[in-house]
Amino acid sequence: MTITRDREETTQDILRTALGARAPLGVDRRGTGRALPECGHHPIFEEPAPLPTGEPVTDVVQDRAALREASATVALLVDVLDQRRPPRQVRDLVNPRVIRYLHALPADAMGSHGGARLLSVRAVQPHEGAVEIAASVRLRGRRRALAASFELGQRWVCETIRVL
Repeated sequence: MTITRDREETTQDILRTALGARAPLGVDRRGTGRALPECGHHPIFEEPAPLPTGEPVTDVVQDRAALREASATVALLVDVLDQRRPPRQVRDLVNPRVIRYLHALPADAMGSHGGARLLSVRAVQPHEGAVEIAASVRLRGRRRALAASFELGQRWVCETIRVL
């Protein structure tokens, strides 16, 4: 970079001048080197707000047993979806509407076993008393997402499940 006429002149500017080319759109042609408002550049007009005072919020300590139990329940529910397991085996672990939802989903176009497979499971505990599951399922030959939420009552119960 060279400095000429009270402004910075870049190598690109020197070459543009030598070749007689015009400056690209969005660049100030008056030679100030600043971006124009039309190019989408918005400078920060005010300082960001200061951080709040007090103790920082701590993350919830993940309950590994709850995460394992929820993951195992999702595996059982995929077996119910594939008709490898009868729904009565999981009725104590889930809300009745979950069984109705799984019963309404078609597992395979032919109704045969092997149409639903659990591919991956990710369990997190957003707050105490709740576990959320994100899973990947092969259903009717396609990879689909599965989301489930569990709440703690007397035991961990699956409250909702959705295949997306």
